[in-house]
Amino acid sequence: MRGTRVILVGGDRKPGRWWIGLVAFALLSLLACAAIVVLLDPAFVPRANHAPSPQLALLNALPGMLLALLLLAVMRRPWLSLLVTLGLAYLLYTANAIKLDLLDTPLVPADFLLLRHLGDGGALLARYVSWRKVVYLLAGAAMTGVLLAREPPWSTLRGVRRAALFVLAATLCASLVSGLRPWPDVYAADGREFLSWSPSASVRRSGLPITLLRYTWSMAFELPEPDRAAADRLVRELAPAPSRPASDADLPDIVVVQSESFFDPARLRGFEPSQTLPELRRLQARSRHGDLYVPTYGGGTIRTEFEVLTGIAMRYFPTVQYPYFRLTTDGVASLASVLAGRGYRTIAVHPHARAFWNRASALRQLGFAAFDDEEAFEGAPRVGYYVGDEALVDHVLQQLDEAKQPLFLFVISMENHGPYEGYPNADPAAVAAEPVPDGVTGADAREMQGYLHHLRNADRSLGRLADALRARDRRTLLLFYGDHLPALPRIWEKAGFDDGVEAFRQPAPWLLFDSAHPVDAASEPTAAFYLPAVLLSAAGVSDPYFDLLEVLRRRDRPSPGWAPPQDEETGAWMRMRQRGEALPAPHRGRSEGGGAR
Repeated sequence: MRGTRVILVGGDRKPGRWWIGLVAFALLSLLACAAIVVLLDPAFVPRANHAPSPQLALLNALPGMLLALLLLAVMRRPWLSLLVTLGLAYLLYTANAIKLDLLDTPLVPADFLLLRHLGDGGALLARYVSWRKVVYLLAGAAMTGVLLAREPPWSTLRGVRRAALFVLAATLCASLVSGLRPWPDVYAADGREFLSWSPSASVRRSGLPITLLRYTWSMAFELPEPDRAAADRLVRELAPAPSRPASDADLPDIVVVQSESFFDPARLRGFEPSQTLPELRRLQARSRHGDLYVPTYGGGTIRTEFEVLTGIAMRYFPTVQYPYFRLTTDGVASLASVLAGRGYRTIAVHPHARAFWNRASALRQLGFAAFDDEEAFEGAPRVGYYVGDEALVDHVLQQLDEAKQPLFLFVISMENHGPYEGYPNADPAAVAAEPVPDGVTGADAREMQGYLHHLRNADRSLGRLADALRARDRRTLLLFYGDHLPALPRIWEKAGFDDGVEAFRQPAPWLLFDSAHPVDAASEPTAAFYLPAVLLSAAGVSDPYFDLLEVLRRRDRPSPGWAPPQDEETGAWMRMRQRGEALPAPHRGRSEGGGAR
């Protein structure tokens, strides 16, 4: 070990030539990181009409080399610094491979915001890591421990030299992350166009480190400024006449269920409606329902959740990946705050870690008085890895029975979260009996069956909840919807959809069940951000923002790739809402026709 160290750093016997060892370490680090890039980076997967160059490998390896130099200045142990750098690179590529496989989206800078908010969510993400990768990570950790205990510090790297190396490496790292010149020019030298609108295409063209850097440089840290004149035009034209709100005695209890990965398999080729979701179809026959267009695919639940709670569309905040980290820090008016103002007790229910997705803070900022997290479900049966939907229904019904005032429950299910193959607490025979589309075989078929088993449970729980609500004396509204499609990209590719539309544009189902007033309604396509307006209108709760949103909804008919009417004005109005600014008031001389129904 000592001999190797002397060769690497240039030798302690000639302290005047220590810089030769430093150059050797930098070159070795660059080459080692380049080897990791070539082995693991999506840009170096062989594909037709794509020829990655050695220059591209070195540019992607350069951030790793700078990190290794910084670690060397801190730890003074060359081999340990290099091993830690390569281990971090392996972790980065492992996470990126999982996200690409499940969501066809690479890591982006916003993903790193999750690290300090994981809570028990770390265990959730760990379930997607294969045992082989776990073995590699444990071996790397063991090697790190050995080097930490046995590798002696570089004796001549101390004092002024160590301080100078630290300042130089830290400055280079900080300037690289900040995008100070000449770094943008250096990374433009390979001539590959940065496709900011398509992270997956960019990472396959340019590599993961380059893509992360360019997204960091191009990311707008300031939220977009609203065009207040445009918002005023919208309100001037469309604001409805004030309506008479329901009396307190007529206010219904409200239950909103956001069902994890709830999707209608009958949209797939080879699946018939009679094969799946019998309870959903039964309830659709007496409830408002339809296709729901959501702002995310395969994950990112809080994007849909934010839209449903606030009535604010994520499309107007294109640089924000995760709204609970950027859009709720100062509080945002929401369903919860509006209903609390009408005397409702507002409770969020989610049988998982309250810290994950920053929910504890965000839901409080959105106006919830209480949050029943996994601690409220201690001892509840698990189906798969998570608390089952039946236990969730039990909790909802208990809360309703104990309520002393109108109750708003926002329920976030967990059972149907992946992974979908090999999970515990399930009947293997029942899972294996689930049908799969033609062409889906092997591991993909088993994964699809695991998903369908959970989906069947979610559907059964929906039917049970609706029947229990109908048996109550008090009127109750149940808004039920799926947050996004499950992350099963290989299955979607093999099976295909009846309408020929890509998976990431497919809608989830939504349903508004009224325990006291059944309706025979045709299917209504809508978007997630319109749902709170639908709900409050049915409840007889008036609010200027949501009343106008309902007017907009009635003028719109969402479909794959659509844009809302008066897109610019609507965006300005929603940005003002997010900032907590006073919204434009209707002008006295305006026509009342804008609110016609």
